[in-house]
Formats: sequence, structure tokens, C-alpha cells
Amino acid sequence: MNAFLKELKFPSTKHTYIKDITGVVNKSIKKVGAKQGFVIINSKHTTLGVIVNEIAEPNLLQDMIEHTLKHIPEDRRSTKVHKNYVHPTVDYKHRCQDNPYCNEIDEDYNAAAHIRALTFSHASVTLPVRNGKLELGKYQQVAIFEHDGRDGKGKNPIRQRTVQIWIYPANDFSVLS
Repeated sequence: MNAFLKELKFPSTKHTYIKDITGVVNKSIKKVGAKQGFVIINSKHTTLGVIVNEIAEPNLLQDMIEHTLKHIPEDRRSTKVHKNYVHPTVDYKHRCQDNPYCNEIDEDYNAAAHIRALTFSHASVTLPVRNGKLELGKYQQVAIFEHDGRDGKGKNPIRQRTVQIWIYPANDFSVLS
């Protein structure tokens, strides 16, 4: 079996957003010439997820983002919280700098971002390829859902993100009746 990998590497400077990557995935499928098979889209981060949903409608995206921020409170000590912050806050125990594997200068309190990623997105998704492109429903698109972007101000570095697109072409398939 042959497999192909495309990596999307980018800085993530906005705190919470949803970005459509359907076109990038389909271009990658076309580039390798896969007519059918599977694609695995994988985030290499614990606070950046992958979703399949209706992405083209901007009001729905804003509703999704507002829902996540309302239902998973931000840590009161987070750099995202300021005097005009309108969403709920709580005190979590997690601190980035408590992780023994962390080698970054990061003094933010991002437990909410981890919980949002677990609740509202996936670390990876597997999707079928048919007729040389993603086999999606009428309103479905693939997107990344950022829960913890950083603007680089203060001691918290800009997030450098990597999303992998693994393409597994199949020689043939049969539709069962």
C-alpha cells in the first residue's frame, strides 16, 4: 500500500477560529492521483482539532465559536481574559508550565482550550475519497478548529501548528447492494 503525506504548517495567532481546509485536501488528493481510497486528517496538537461540518456559512461558524466559549469557561488567569471579557471564567488547576515535557516559555492557563478541543473537535478524522475527491455530504466541509491560538504578546509564543493530510489510495472498490 502506498501512502502520501502533506503537512500544513502555519502560525496560529488568533485565539479561537474555524478554518476550511477542504480545498487543500482535495488539491492534495488530485496531486497524488488518488481516484478512491481514504484520507486521514490529523492535528499534531492538543488544543487544535479537526471538524467536519457546514463551514461556508459565517454566522454558523460564529455560533459554534460562541457556544464553545460560553459552555467551557476560560481560566480566570488566562491571557484571553480582560476587563471586557464577556464569557464565563473559573479557576482550573492546569498550568502549561507544569508539564514536565514542555520546553517552551509559556505562562498561560489554557485548561479550557484542552477541554474545548476534546469536546468540540477531533484529533483526527478519516474520510473516504471517491472520484478523485473527498466524498462529503452536500453541506459538509473539513476544517481546523483552533482553541488556543497565541498572538505572541508577553511570554507566550505564537503557536506554530502542523496538520497532516495522509492519503491512502485504493486500487478499486465495490458498492454492496
